[in-house]
Amino acid sequence: MHSDLDHVIQAETRAQGLKIKRNNLIAASLSGLTLALLSVKFVAPSRIGFLFGLLAGFVYANGFEYCLHRFLLHCGRGVFSQHHMVHHATLKSPDAARYVNFSSNPWGVVALFCANAFPFFAIEWIFKNGWVVGAFVSFALYYIAFEEIHWRTHMGGWLPAWLQPAAKHHLRHHADDSDHFNVFLPMFDWLVWQVSSGGPETRVRRELR
Repeated sequence: MHSDLDHVIQAETRAQGLKIKRNNLIAASLSGLTLALLSVKFVAPSRIGFLFGLLAGFVYANGFEYCLHRFLLHCGRGVFSQHHMVHHATLKSPDAARYVNFSSNPWGVVALFCANAFPFFAIEWIFKNGWVVGAFVSFALYYIAFEEIHWRTHMGGWLPAWLQPAAKHHLRHHADDSDHFNVFLPMFDWLVWQVSSGGPETRVRRELR
């Protein structure tokens, strides 16, 4: 009887989680498109500027993800950290799908994009080279990939073979709760580890002591 109830709860919360994910992805797509169109009206991008913006937005998104996850969601206090700890605590429960998505409300995604738009527009106002169009496109695509890959890592679903190590990387984060803060691309995890460990030469000297 208890198992049947668990299956009912799991099915209901999975449907709810999928609906939340769909709304979040729509919100991210529309937010990224709106910000990109606004930036085009502000300064028309060159081809080089757009390509640079794509790269800059990608690196920024990876770094922002790392910092948000490490310093806000794992700070141990505040509503965002408490909500994230529920995600950690319910991974194997029937209602896990309810807490997998980044935000339970698409307006939270819109707020995320708006908050990150201010520094981009400020830099664009100073340099006026049109690169933020690409940055907004890249940030939106990164968020969409993050939400989808994170869902499939936890809730099951097809992932290409080259993303399997990324899924394992994130699951290691849930195993120790203290490391591996990038979800699917551990670029800043690697950079921070390199800096904190002092690089390969420092590690060799430590091993020789």
